Amino acid sequence: MPSKPEFNVYQSPEYAQGIGFQEMGLYPQAFDAFFKVEKADLERTFRKCCEMACSDQLEERQIELLFLELDEEVWKKNGPAVFNYGLVLEHLEEFEKANQLFILADALNIPEAKEAAMRMLVKIKRS
Repeated sequence: MPSKPEFNVYQSPEYAQGIGFQEMGLYPQAFDAFFKVEKADLERTFRKCCEMACSDQLEERQIELLFLELDEEVWKKNGPAVFNYGLVLEHLEEFEKANQLFILADALNIPEAKEAAMRMLVKIKRS
């Protein structure tokens, strides 16, 4: 019996819809589309939602919702989501918590995390 082809999140209609909304500047709708992809367990990295947060494209309620989900992913030790959460916190200048997340992401074998943690140490020392 042939194996089921692996699903590619970037080919999902919701993801494409989110990209379209984002390109039109409809950020709340874009977030909702990307978040729907995440909630369906198609991609639990929250990459696009975090990118939007780092670009100041989210409303406060969306950031709160995103952080609730990311806190759950930290508990699950989801390395890519932990790293992305750290990036958002770095953007928001919450350097201590971002550093903790980068250290955890490094322990979860995310290659970029060690450099990010070192970057946070410099920022913490300067602040």
